Formats: sequence, structure tokens, C-alpha cells
Amino acid sequence: MSSESIFPVALLGVLLPAFAYAQPTQLMIERNSGPARLGIIGEVGLDYTLEASTGDISSNTWQPLVTARLTDSPLMWFDSASAHLPQRFYRAVKLTEPASPVVARDFRLIDHLGRSRHLDYHLSDTRIRSIVLVFTGNECGKVREMIPAIKSLRDLFASQGVLFWMIDSDAADDRSNIVAGAAAQGIDLPVLHDAAQLVAREYGAGDAPEAFVLKRVSDPWATNWAVIDRGAIDDRMGPSATNTTQYYLSDALTALLANQPVAVSRTRAEGCAITFNPALMISYSTNVAPLLQAKCVQCHSPGNIAPWAMTNYDMVQSYAGLIKDNVLNGEMPPWHADPFYSSFANDFSLTPREAAMLVQWINDGAPRGGGPDPLAVTPPPPTNYPFAWPASLGQPDLVLSILQQNIPATGVVGYRYLNVTTTFPTDTWIRAAVIRPGNRKVVHHSLVFFGSDAILRGLSGFFAGCVPGYDPVAFPEGTAKFLPKGTVLQFQMHYITTGQAETDQTEIGLYVSPAPPTYALQTKSAPNTVFSIPPGSPETVATASYTFNTNVRLYEMSPHMHLRGAWFGYEAVYPDSTREVLLSVPHYEFHWQTLYRLAQPSKIPIPRPPSVSGNKPSTKCSSAISIMPKCRSCDSCRSARMIFRLSSL
Repeated sequence: MSSESIFPVALLGVLLPAFAYAQPTQLMIERNSGPARLGIIGEVGLDYTLEASTGDISSNTWQPLVTARLTDSPLMWFDSASAHLPQRFYRAVKLTEPASPVVARDFRLIDHLGRSRHLDYHLSDTRIRSIVLVFTGNECGKVREMIPAIKSLRDLFASQGVLFWMIDSDAADDRSNIVAGAAAQGIDLPVLHDAAQLVAREYGAGDAPEAFVLKRVSDPWATNWAVIDRGAIDDRMGPSATNTTQYYLSDALTALLANQPVAVSRTRAEGCAITFNPALMISYSTNVAPLLQAKCVQCHSPGNIAPWAMTNYDMVQSYAGLIKDNVLNGEMPPWHADPFYSSFANDFSLTPREAAMLVQWINDGAPRGGGPDPLAVTPPPPTNYPFAWPASLGQPDLVLSILQQNIPATGVVGYRYLNVTTTFPTDTWIRAAVIRPGNRKVVHHSLVFFGSDAILRGLSGFFAGCVPGYDPVAFPEGTAKFLPKGTVLQFQMHYITTGQAETDQTEIGLYVSPAPPTYALQTKSAPNTVFSIPPGSPETVATASYTFNTNVRLYEMSPHMHLRGAWFGYEAVYPDSTREVLLSVPHYEFHWQTLYRLAQPSKIPIPRPPSVSGNKPSTKCSSAISIMPKCRSCDSCRSARMIFRLSSL
């Protein structure tokens, strides 16, 4: 944006109009015993930036201090730092056009308490008038100094529809010390961890604490959050405010809530520089394409469930903006477990470094560079699962198919429940069960359960599943599932439409164990289908539990709720009342029925008290895994279920 500048030298103890070149702009400077007081008189409705320099005014050392829009009254402003920098020069820069609000890009992060925070989730909630983002650093003294002021502002404006989120993007911080720091400093605001530093880079945050005030704005095409003010919370130079302290954040929120324009749109944040990881040297051929092959191509391949295929660089480049959006808002890759708890063998999420690399490459223009294109040179072979049975398992011993299903071209297809009966001549132990979609384009997921005769046969619920990102593998070593002769299996089919009529005939392949296993693999569930949601309640917590009376080894967990399910957690609750988080899903997404397979099975022992007077140890102690699904207010959200695979030790 072009601008016109004037360069008056600051004098002590006088009020002096500046020289104005071609525009009636005046810069006034007053210096007594306190901080310098500056004023600008200029064109009403235009934005001006005050800049300062402590060096030669002809050198390139000017730094912006404040940007504000002029009204009928002069802009009056105190330079609180001037008391420490007496040799300071000022100039006013007039912007030729008013500064327009900057669209605030959507993002999703997990806070220090394990809750998911999604910016655009609040766009449709008209009770939320503004969201304030305060970038922080766990070891920054200025942040600790400002915590009471931040909490006071939160308390003042929360009832008026203002949310306050703190965001820690500093490379030196991790979840553990963020949690510890919040506890030590008495922070009761959410502290979001920007581990990949995507949000800080996207918003241009450089110092902590730096506040961004977001306001809902609409145009003919969309409604978004926009940044209407950013910078310092206030301009105090120490822990306490003075009679000249300027309360930028409070003033901006007061104006916004009164539907008045925000006069000061940007100030200089004084604090601690955020430590950023160095920029990466990135090659599409050796870095980006292999990452996409490892994390995305499993779904984004021809004939697969994703709406477009990553077949070459040109396809990726054309969707680069969408890829960036989906990484920032946590939509892709579709993995929802909190990495703070447990590790999973089937985790295909992006690490913070991978996410930073991919977004940096896109921000750099998604350059092709040299080298081969792995996406074009080595596309996934058409003989891979799900188009063929997994090579690691081979041909199943028995294949069962549902009846052919006709899928309409458009619309929402309700879940279909279809029964098949196993045809093994005897009771059988199964070492693997693989669901193979007949038409991957329309099968979003398929879950197979023991059918209507399950209870009579002593069977339980879930048997096998195929979900987006599913990696078909054998059951854990030394285990197998018992399948009685003539068992009925029920398929739950979730179909999506493609714009044209389709058909599907999904199959399940059963692999027989050559011998009875060391451990019987079982699937248990802890359902809750009777909880109620009070009218007007924003969210309701429902819990369920399953109690074990023997030692178990836990392999896999699969949370399930309906459309309004918000978050989900599994905890092991031991007889001494201690708890261990096994899985936390801060953002539950109904459309992704993910199975979370532990990288190392979790042993859940049942403690036995020592023998007393020669008696045998008691076996009445029990250990329970409890589930904690949370559900937002919705009449249709009436059930929650945890599913887990385990075996006796």
C-alpha cells in the first residue's frame, strides 16, 4: 500500500506542528517529565502509523509504534517507552487507503487441559461477539507479569460474549511444561499448544504477549473472523499501570461491543520474542511427495473414497490451498487422538515437523523443483488393499458377501444393516478378519457385529471394521477370536453418494488360526443409552464403565457416539482410585469411526492383597476402564459406547 510520510524531529518540552508535504498533516510532540505525548492531525477517516527511530533519521531504523484511524479529534498517544529512550525521533506515515480488516484463518488446536478449540466452530454462535487470541510463552516474564490483567479482562468481557484463548507457539515449550506453567501461575484460561507453530506464523505473531482481537465480518460470499486489532494488551512498562497507561485491548473490545469503529488497530507488542524453529529446506520430490504417499494417498488414490486423487504434482499443486486449510483446521489427515496420551500403531497423523514442512512448502508457492515425481512414478498398485486382499495375509479361508446394494446418485443414505451367516462346518478360531469394500468410492465405513443370536451364544458386539485410513492386519500375536458354527454377522454399512448411481457388494474375509490361541481375543463395550440432556445445556457429560475381574491386555479402542458427540476419553480406574488416560479424543467426528490400535498393548493388572494368616489371596478386587464421552445438547444424541479389544493375561 502506498503512503506519504513526514519526518519531524522530536523536541523536548515543546508542542510543534510538523512540516507537511502536500497534505495538511500535523505531528505534535510534547515532552515533560513523563513519557512523550504525541498527536496527529490529518485527514479524517484515514489510517496513520506513528514510527520511531533511535538512530539517524535518514537511516532505515524506523519502527512502527501505533496505527490508528483519525476522527474529528486529533489522535493523542503516549510513547511509554520514551522515558527509557530519550534520544528518539518520530514520524507519521499516512496510509493512502484505510486499513481493511485481515481475515483470520481458521485453525484447530488442543489446549493444556486436552480440549479441542476450533475457531470457526463459533462463527454461527451469535452470542460470541469476539474472540481474543493472546500469544504467550511459558518462560516469558512479561507474560507472567500480564496474567492478572488478562484474567481481569476475561472476567470483565466474558459475560458480553468475548472468548479469551492463550496460544503458546514457542519452540521451547511442550504440553508438559505448559500444563505445569498454567498451574503454577494460576491460569484458568485455555492455553492452546501450537506445536507446529502454524497459527503463530499464519497470524504473524512475533512477540509474547501479543493480542489479536477477532470480529465476525460478512461479505456477499462468506462470513469469517477478521483481525480488527493486534498488538500490546496495554503499554505499562512494569507490573503496574500508571496514570498514563493506555489500555489498547480493553478499548478495542469496548468499541467493538458498542458497534463503534476501533480507533487503534495495531500497536507494538513489547515482551519476549517467540522462538521459531528455523525454516526448512524443502524439496517436493524428496520431502513433500513421500509425505503425501505415507499419510494421504491411501485414501487420495484413483477409485478410493477421497474426492480427488494425488496422482501427480499438478493435482497436488491445484489443491494446495485446500490442503493448507485442512491441515490448519485439523480436518486432514483424519486422526483425532490427542498425542499427549499413548502411542498408536495405526497413527497416520502429521507430526508437528511434517505439518510445518507441508504448510511452509505451500506458503512458498508449492514449487515443483527438480527430481522425479514419486506420485506419478510410483502410484499405488491396483492390486493393493482395498482393491485386493492384503498381501501380508493372502487369500482368506472364507469370504462372505452382503447382497448387492444400489446406491442413489445423490442425497444422504441412511445406515444399512445386513446379515450374513458363517458357513464353517465347526466352531473355528479366527486369526484375522478383513472387510473389503466392493465399491470404495461409496463405502465410507463398514462395521461388522455379532448378530441377533450373539447373546444366546455368549458373544459380544463388535467383530471387525473398515474405516477410512484402516490398515488391515492380523489379530495380535498369540490371540484369535472364537467363531461358533453358524454365527450370524451383521454389517453396518455407511454409504456416501458420488453424483451417479452406484452399486456395492462388500465382503468379509476370514482367516482361520491353525491352532487354538494362547489368549482368546475378545471385544467388549460399555454403552450408555439412557442419559438425558437438560434443555438449553450447551453440553452434557455421560459416562459408562466395564469392570474386569482378571488381568487383561488391552489392544485397541473404538469410541462411538452420534452426530453431536463432542469429545471422548478412555481411562483405566484402578482399585486404589488412581486413573490412567488410555485414549483422549478431544474432537470426536462421527463420520470417522476410527479404531485406535495401541503401539504397545496396555497391561491392566488386577492387584491382589497379600495373603493373611495363610489364607489364599482375595480375588474380589477389580479394575475398571471408565469411558467419558461428552455430548453437546441435541435430542438425537442419546447413546455413547466404548469398544475395546482385549485378552486375558
